Amino acid sequence: MINTLVKLSWVFLKIGTFSFGGGIVIIPLVENEVVVKYGWLTKTEFVDAVTLGQITPGPVIVSATFIGYKVCGILGAIVSTLSVILPSFVMICLATAAIKKFRENKILANFLRGARVAVIGMVFDAGVSIGRSSLVDIKTILIVGMSIICLFKYKVNPIWIILGAGIVGLVT
Repeated sequence: MINTLVKLSWVFLKIGTFSFGGGIVIIPLVENEVVVKYGWLTKTEFVDAVTLGQITPGPVIVSATFIGYKVCGILGAIVSTLSVILPSFVMICLATAAIKKFRENKILANFLRGARVAVIGMVFDAGVSIGRSSLVDIKTILIVGMSIICLFKYKVNPIWIILGAGIVGLVT
């Protein structure tokens, strides 16, 4: 169990340190580690973890906690949660004094402008990854279609879309 906790900590320290762009863009990285590399979760369990993270505040932390719990119970949940937030916490503490300089730095501003565009591809990859295992029948295809229409045409709040889709899944 100690060996698994160390691996769990290492996985989430890497994810917390090297993943930029927020919760959605790190989905392929997390999936590769916990489903493909270590086999701690099945693809379905992983999608459940991502879904749970998306319907609660703090999607990365909730998903990390869920995965840690599935792997090593309460101790795994604590280790993975602390490991995923520690790198950001340390970086924020170190960067606080330099934030004003960073905002005015042209090189950094240009870097961020380029990096922002790369996030589009990362979000698309995350959507494809979740879609592969979630779009399994006509019902799920219709739910995603209606969700897209509600989001883009009617500008419905994503919370209502998630709740509505969950209810449709529950009653059908």
